[in-house]
Amino acid sequence: MTSLPAHRATGRSVVVDVTWFFAIAIALCFALSVPMVFRLVPTDLYNLITPIMQLTPLLAAIIMWLARRPGTFRETFATGWRGAPKWLGIGIGLIAAIAAIQTAIAVSSGIWPLNPVDEILAASVWIIPVFVMQSVFAIGEEFGWRGWLATRAASWGFWRLALVSGLVWIVWHLPVLAVIGDRPLWDIVIYFAGMLPWAPLLLALRWRSGSVWPAVLTHGAINSIRVFLLQSVPNATDHLLIEVIGWALTLAAAAWLMRKGGAMVVHDR
Repeated sequence: MTSLPAHRATGRSVVVDVTWFFAIAIALCFALSVPMVFRLVPTDLYNLITPIMQLTPLLAAIIMWLARRPGTFRETFATGWRGAPKWLGIGIGLIAAIAAIQTAIAVSSGIWPLNPVDEILAASVWIIPVFVMQSVFAIGEEFGWRGWLATRAASWGFWRLALVSGLVWIVWHLPVLAVIGDRPLWDIVIYFAGMLPWAPLLLALRWRSGSVWPAVLTHGAINSIRVFLLQSVPNATDHLLIEVIGWALTLAAAAWLMRKGGAMVVHDR
């Protein structure tokens, strides 16, 4: 009888902290997007503003960590490397495999033609530099979404946290509309819907490894290796079937990683 109120209080405190984190991250991101939304700056500056916007989940998480201090920064943000190499290899491998399957299906069925070999080889030179750059940019996002948030809301369980954080992640991305320009409404819906399956995969890598780094580097691979395989290898156009195949494979990969279930791995050091 005495443990129930304490449990509810703990549950309420998690909801309060997570709500504040979401609100701060979204507010900061939206505030930074104002110059782009209202066209107050040249488009050349968008590439400078966007990486700064990616830092807002980290800033929100730091604010919450300083306010609550539930543990050390290393513990709360899961910045240790123990267990990370294996899982970052799995994460990057899954990203490459999923994109390769999508491209193979599209090319073999005649949906997309292949680009000329010389263009593919020229683009391949940029894979590693872009991967490194995108991984650095991803730190701001992943330290928030899959670092602090995964630790604070671990009691929610994997799939509930993946769904909630994925939906809020989409809302946080809404300022992207200011960058992508005028596009048909259906294309915009597909664009944002495509973000949702990535949340379970990235969270699964964090959950199983006990480290935020596999999520960081896999996020970098999404924006580099995946883009190369889907856009530089084939002459790709928007195609719903290929998108849906990618979503299904991504969710299947997350489920495969979480097939044993259980509590999130936490390393002592």
